[in-house]
Amino acid sequence: MSPIALAVLAGIVQGVVEWLPVSSKTMITLIFSTAGYSFGTGYVLGLLANMGSFLAALWYFRTDIQSTLRGLRAPFSDTPEARLLRYLVLATLTTGIVGIPIYVLVEHALSAATGTAAMVAIGILLLATSAINARRERLARTAVGDSGQAAPGTVASLIIGACQGLAAAPGVSRSAVTVTPLLLRGYDATAALRFSFLLDVPALLGAGLLPIVIEHGGARTLAGIGAAPVIVLLAVSAIVSLLTIRTVLAVAGRLRSSLITLVIGVLAIASALAFGLR
Repeated sequence: MSPIALAVLAGIVQGVVEWLPVSSKTMITLIFSTAGYSFGTGYVLGLLANMGSFLAALWYFRTDIQSTLRGLRAPFSDTPEARLLRYLVLATLTTGIVGIPIYVLVEHALSAATGTAAMVAIGILLLATSAINARRERLARTAVGDSGQAAPGTVASLIIGACQGLAAAPGVSRSAVTVTPLLLRGYDATAALRFSFLLDVPALLGAGLLPIVIEHGGARTLAGIGAAPVIVLLAVSAIVSLLTIRTVLAVAGRLRSSLITLVIGVLAIASALAFGLR
């Protein structure tokens, strides 16, 4: 498959999977690695693809974003807008503190690891995410909170942000690790998804910019695949995200994502061990 065709496929995957409790960057990593590219290149492209989804999310959540910005008038008050603003700022800062070191370690590890080792590691992380998703699904079925609850407070924001930072690792779903603590804090499924996806807007921007900043323009990735496929990847992910976000968000709370991540994780480990990927 040509690099452009791979970019189109990866863009479609990003545009749909980003809004589900399944790791889109992992799916893109596997797409490019099975096509012969290094796991490091696939991982970085999986993060870059977030920029496309960010543009779609910026438009889709524009009303919520405008409401949040009104919290700047009195950021330390107890208005809903101010609480939401503090939640997004605190959680995003914590995400960066936790996620950036993980990105640096993972990118170097995947670039140096053999195909078998990298695939097995990703498979194990997918199995761990499957367990988190199973817990999330059980909590969602029994949650009885109010979907109109206020945004999380300071401690909860820091915890959720730290959990989101862990999603810098391949195999770990951002949605899964942010919705679960929200449910544990007593939010119902609707409120938990809302606060998780609002937090996804700055997270998508940060994830997309991270390889560019760390790699000084993404030189290593561009050298591995070229500029044109990256541009196609971003364009397709933005278009597909915009076309599918409403539908995907509607089914995200009912999808058995624990089963999906379990199957992908088992297949990743089995294929690595069976075929001795290099």
